[in-house]
Amino acid sequence: VLGINGLVSSQTAHEDLTRQLEEISTHSELPGFAVSVLTKDTILYQKGFGYADLEKEVPFTKHSVLNVGSVSKTFISVALMKLVEKGALSLEDEIDQYLPFKVQNPYYPSLPITIRQLATHTSSLSDGLDDMLIERSYLFQGFMGFSKEELPEDYYPYFQMYQSNLPVSMGEFLHSVYAKSGTWYSQDNFLKAKPGTKFHYTNLGATLLAFIIERLSKLSFADYTHREVLEPLQMQRTYWSLTEVPDSTLASLYLANGLKIPHYRLVTYPDGGLLTTVSDFSTFLMDMIKGMNGEGRLLMKASYKEMMSNQLNKENFPGGDFETSKGLIWNVNHDEDNISMNGADPGVATYTIFTTSGNVGLVFFTNTSFYGNDSLEADFRKIRSTLFQNVAKLLNRK
Repeated sequence: VLGINGLVSSQTAHEDLTRQLEEISTHSELPGFAVSVLTKDTILYQKGFGYADLEKEVPFTKHSVLNVGSVSKTFISVALMKLVEKGALSLEDEIDQYLPFKVQNPYYPSLPITIRQLATHTSSLSDGLDDMLIERSYLFQGFMGFSKEELPEDYYPYFQMYQSNLPVSMGEFLHSVYAKSGTWYSQDNFLKAKPGTKFHYTNLGATLLAFIIERLSKLSFADYTHREVLEPLQMQRTYWSLTEVPDSTLASLYLANGLKIPHYRLVTYPDGGLLTTVSDFSTFLMDMIKGMNGEGRLLMKASYKEMMSNQLNKENFPGGDFETSKGLIWNVNHDEDNISMNGADPGVATYTIFTTSGNVGLVFFTNTSFYGNDSLEADFRKIRSTLFQNVAKLLNRK
């Protein structure tokens, strides 16, 4: 009888959550979204809402594919720790020994930048003046001649730049930004702070770390992570290239004002170009939680712990004074319980989090940008709080 009651309770919790999320979806401007609630061993809830394509009325499902923005960087962290385990590099190593060009902060040319600094966004590198150089990475695959009136406020300069972007290799792009002989080299690409003393989020710094991983593994970052992450976890709906994605599964992308935009790829694809589904990424997140319990498939237990522990302490950074906490790529709160990563790019917003004490994780993907739209932001917060509020019921703890 207890087993039957438990099953009924679980079904009711599932139906209640579906009803709540459908209510939000119906009254929301979000085109579509999918969510997942999971433990290290079980998918408690997984479902899509709304549309992957509004015009064609294609439903958004747990198998809808879209690029996930900076959530992609979590693969950089795993790939890095894989190389640390193999003894290919150390977190304290200076990055210049692995690069074909020197990367030095011009304000402190004698101070080396380390692997750990890249992985914690404390390297003193930036994405250029006003973080604009990262915008040079976007290569759109269709019509981009939108008028200023068609685009959300402040988008027009970005879309003008996107039209002039050129395909180059990841190494060439990074050389252009950080090597003294580079086309876009400037002191503005560096902070006026010593390496290892200030936290400053940088997409290109993360890509530079992925480039080092390529050079050490002697494989493209895509091939290396395919071998070390996708294959072991059997993530068969996850890709690094648009050409590999079946058209029938690819979600359309919308800006915050509802404008449909073409798909795009990134020259600096490790920092934001992963194409995956809520279902597939949930498999990855389950392994992260398992890893914190000593059961992960991808890495050794010590490596998961290193990734997910706050790095910004006096032991690692004796000269640093940080007002935040940070794991290796992953966001880590001060008590090291909530581990998260979120992403935002044209036409997408993503969020994922798990607790180390409760061993529960959440995933949220949507095919629209939030930027400049308070209503969309509010809808996301509603969805997130609804998921949190229903976790205990899904776990059947009443």
